[in-house]
Amino acid sequence: MSLCVNDLSFTYNKGLPTEAEALHHISFTAEKGEILSVVGHTGSGKSTLAMHLNGLLIPQAGEVSVDGRKIENDPENLRKVRQMVGLVFQYPEQQIFAETVREEIAFGPYNWGTRGGMLEEKVAFAMDAVGLDPSYISANPFMLSGGEKRRVAIASVLSSDPDYLILDEPTAGLDFSGLRELTALLRSMADRGICVIHITHDLELALNISDKILVISEGTATCCGTPSRIVEMLMGTDVRGLVLPDILFLSYELKNIGVTEHITSDPDEMAEMIRKARSRCRC
Repeated sequence: MSLCVNDLSFTYNKGLPTEAEALHHISFTAEKGEILSVVGHTGSGKSTLAMHLNGLLIPQAGEVSVDGRKIENDPENLRKVRQMVGLVFQYPEQQIFAETVREEIAFGPYNWGTRGGMLEEKVAFAMDAVGLDPSYISANPFMLSGGEKRRVAIASVLSSDPDYLILDEPTAGLDFSGLRELTALLRSMADRGICVIHITHDLELALNISDKILVISEGTATCCGTPSRIVEMLMGTDVRGLVLPDILFLSYELKNIGVTEHITSDPDEMAEMIRKARSRCRC
């Protein structure tokens, strides 16, 4: 089963002088256990797409389905979809509201009917999954650092056991250490079988952590595929707001002349492939 988007289009203020098309015939499939990054410039339609994936916005044209369940304007259906698909907003302050970390994380499963010891187990599991020490359980989430708030926000979604997790610009404002921790967390969630849909403008990050990448420009899907395919596409096509890192240009050229086996942005991996190529030449 998977999350499928088929020919999705959406226009804000339809029929008004301020009408603006945000999405134009978008199609892709996201599978459980993978990281799919949606990459595009500011205003490309990424956040509008994210809000369609758990029913915050209902498709005007085309369709979105989750494990075969179509997202449509039906309260009971939307409730079930939102239990399967969790959404973490770009800024944790947009979704944090409780007075303690425990209340914040327990809110979702409590509203899905979980009580007693099982509820506490879900809270403990979610805190452990995002690396929050149990000592945080009674802390006021509004008094935490930005990175800690983000962990609480993610834990508050994970506690409901979603099959799909959407994160809108989750690395915004994080320092290098926080970025490394978050990307490791995203990979660990995918390894647990959760489908992670990562909304970002950071192409280099997407290339490093994703199994698949969807590139959106001006509300239209430019390309969808593996990181290697995206690099090859961007080598020959200009996409607004997306610039390949210099190391990827070098990696691409080395692969083309047969020096390296595949494209990489990891300098250590590239150096090792070059060393092996030199060793083969001496033989």
